[in-house]
Amino acid sequence: MANAQSLVALFEAMTQNLERDRDNLNQLDRDDNDTGDNMVANFRLVTATLQQEINREGETDLGVALGQAAQTLRSEGRGGTAAVYADGLAEAANRLTGKTSFTLDDLLPLLEGLARGAQQSGRQPGEGSLLDVLLPAIGSYSQAKRQGQGDLEAILGALLEARRGATGTASASTGYGRGAGRDTRGEIDPGAAGAASLLEGLLGALLQSAMRGQSGGAGAPGMYGGPSTLPRAESSTGEARPQAPASSGNPILDMLGGLFGGNR
Repeated sequence: MANAQSLVALFEAMTQNLERDRDNLNQLDRDDNDTGDNMVANFRLVTATLQQEINREGETDLGVALGQAAQTLRSEGRGGTAAVYADGLAEAANRLTGKTSFTLDDLLPLLEGLARGAQQSGRQPGEGSLLDVLLPAIGSYSQAKRQGQGDLEAILGALLEARRGATGTASASTGYGRGAGRDTRGEIDPGAAGAASLLEGLLGALLQSAMRGQSGGAGAPGMYGGPSTLPRAESSTGEARPQAPASSGNPILDMLGGLFGGNR
């Protein structure tokens, strides 16, 4: 079922992927060795705040929930990227104000809000920072969807750009934070790697849910063929929806599966 809880499931997927990558992210941080710890703490905080807002009595305005998450991250977040992601959440909040359920159509404004907020950090593309991951990856997804490409194709393209952007930061000559002012050529920026892990958690969970939905639902489009016909916002025509696939045993994937099919 596509509802406000689907938004929490997305952030939980991001947080869990960051937890898996925590040690690698810490190792990439040659100055403080805490990028992984900070990213996990920050997005665990965001996820918990969103869940708290959604648990309140009555319908939840997703914009209000994201705005509260942004405020909490800005005041309680750890590390230099906390403010960057807080700005991104605030931008996403503006784009989702008035929404009480999260559908696949809301993914693009969420991602574009995160990218727009990151651009307010003063960093520039090509300087070897998290911006070199967020902008090309989210831009790839945005362009694919606006061109009418299928969901899986758009997700795979964004995943490729995220990984390419992170590894590309090794060619930058200077770093950020404690790494500013020294030669960082040959070193992957830990903040960029953290951004890639974040997007891989989000997009990877959606990819698994989409593939389960296509294998389990009748009439699903080809994996890379044409505009997606996966269900999105609530239809007013009363059209029949594909049946949701059986439970995967993973509550996050089952929740996200509602974005691609089943009852709404």
